[in-house]
Amino acid sequence: MAEQDRKEGFIEELVECHFCAGFIPDEFKCILCGEDLLDTEMTTRTKTVCSNCRTDVNEDAEECLNCGTAFT
Repeated sequence: MAEQDRKEGFIEELVECHFCAGFIPDEFKCILCGEDLLDTEMTTRTKTVCSNCRTDVNEDAEECLNCGTAFT
C-alpha cells in the first residue's frame, strides 16, 4: 500500500459490560444492552481494537494487520 494511501487511526480500548458481557467504549450507558452503567462496578476485562475495522490488535501495534490502518 502506498504511503499516501494509508489510513490513519488509533487503538481503542473497550471495557466489558457487566450486564451483557459485550465489549463497549467506556461510557455511562451500554450501547449494546442499554443498561445504565454510571453507578455499577465494571469488570476489569478490556480489549484493544482498531478504530477503523474493530479488529483485535495488540496495544503496542503500529498498524492493523487486517485493514492496514496506521496507528498514530
